[in-house]
Amino acid sequence: MTGAEAEAIMARHARSFAPAARILARADRSRVAQLYALCRFVDDLADEDGSDAAAARLEAISFALRHGDSEAHDADPIVDRARALFAGRPCGLDAFAMLVDGVRGDIGAVRIADYAALDAYTHAVAGTVGIMIADLFDVEKRFHGAAADLGKAMQLTNICRDVAEDARAGRRYLPAALCRWQPEDIADPTPRIRADIRAAVATLLHRAEYLYASGRAGLGALPLRLRLAVAASSAIYRGIGAELRERDHDPLTGRVYVNGPRKLRLACGAVLALARQGAAGTGSARAGDVHA
Repeated sequence: MTGAEAEAIMARHARSFAPAARILARADRSRVAQLYALCRFVDDLADEDGSDAAAARLEAISFALRHGDSEAHDADPIVDRARALFAGRPCGLDAFAMLVDGVRGDIGAVRIADYAALDAYTHAVAGTVGIMIADLFDVEKRFHGAAADLGKAMQLTNICRDVAEDARAGRRYLPAALCRWQPEDIADPTPRIRADIRAAVATLLHRAEYLYASGRAGLGALPLRLRLAVAASSAIYRGIGAELRERDHDPLTGRVYVNGPRKLRLACGAVLALARQGAAGTGSARAGDVHA
């Protein structure tokens, strides 16, 4: 896949990150787009296909990424593209293998049991993306935890936004500790079920805010243009959470989105906040700084 093809995929699907990625230098934007295209491909195997054959292919990709000693597994072009992208960067390749495993778990019925299961899932499918980007840009490993937290925050935001859509697909990512109802109940909720969903979303959005703050605390470790792009895209994602809060945490009233003008305001606000922090010599946000 060419860089232009990968960028076209990112522009079509990554509505929060693609605009922010324009801040990056062309070569860096191309690498990030290649990563996005890889992640999008494996995600579509689960979400768009979801067949036994798709599950078997994801398992084969994971095996080849981790072992790489079988011609049958090595034949998959996704494995070759991942190895080329992360050549000399084992942390990134390991993170991609973990993402493949996490995405494979999306096939079939999903019922998240508790907070630990939710944390493991969000790390596998999104925290790993933060690690992969950090590794692509040679960010020190001690900052990978903050990068993972930012990815997990965005995934929690997605989960809160997509409660109804996921329920229609037979999935419930809200942990049973917060919402014990089955997807079919969520898809056709009573007032009691709707109240439980709103309470669960409020709790997870609060958790996401903590993770966003943790992620922002590591922004100073990123190269300048990447720092600006990540700050802008994470601000747009936080805007989705803000929209949900304005709806009293109810994700069943229609899909939440951030319109173009608000995206621009949020992105510019995040960039200006970084500039002010730099001028003040603070470097990056503190872990406890969670301004709405």
